[in-house]
Amino acid sequence: MMKMKYYVLASGSKGNCAIIDINGKLLVIDVGITVSELESKLDDLGYSCDDIEAILITHDHNDHIKSINHFENKKIYGGSIIYNVRKENKLEAFKEYNILDCKIVPLPLSHDSGTCFGYRIEYSEEVLVYITDTGYISSKIVSYIFGANYYIFESNHNVRMLMNTKRPMYLKQRIVSDVGHMSNEDASFVLSKIITNETKDVILAHVSQEANSKEVALETFYKVCKKNNVDLSNINVKVADQYEITDLNFVEV
Repeated sequence: MMKMKYYVLASGSKGNCAIIDINGKLLVIDVGITVSELESKLDDLGYSCDDIEAILITHDHNDHIKSINHFENKKIYGGSIIYNVRKENKLEAFKEYNILDCKIVPLPLSHDSGTCFGYRIEYSEEVLVYITDTGYISSKIVSYIFGANYYIFESNHNVRMLMNTKRPMYLKQRIVSDVGHMSNEDASFVLSKIITNETKDVILAHVSQEANSKEVALETFYKVCKKNNVDLSNINVKVADQYEITDLNFVEV
């Protein structure tokens, strides 16, 4: 079976965007980068904005909707608080939708933005889970994301590194709260419980540039998985970048 073709174009507090290729048409998750940056990255991959068929929005923070106004002629889907979403395209938690030949389930996340969704996306008998911007993962969501083929999953900060930053205490407390972001330790623990033999790729996402690093996030992930006896030998693991395209499409399992 062919791997699902997807790319993370940007991931982090300065902007987020990912794409899934559905028979040459693009399903986009978040448009938190500038139009020019999006156009440039799509061009690098052999696409254009004309290939965008539908856009899923996770929530209304600027690093996820920066260029949304440019795409009002596209089908935009998201929660009820996102004003660019037409009434017929507003999504409800845990309800299954058919969008661009995909079965999509919005997963309600705990983040200080009103409605915030992660997504379970099934296409051609494969499942991709996209979860960022949440303080924790509920047991109900775990039941939806267990055993997916691909995970794009928040691993935002190392708690010690966060507390050593010069950020104000109220911001630090917000980040580590239930409506903030997942720490490396918490994200790795959840992933260690939901990864199965069906899992092909894990991309650690929304990694803080100040309160984390790619190396620290990866080290924590491998350490926690080893502790919980998770075999990663047949899984591609990578950390999404803020500026560079993250591409695992040509890595064979």
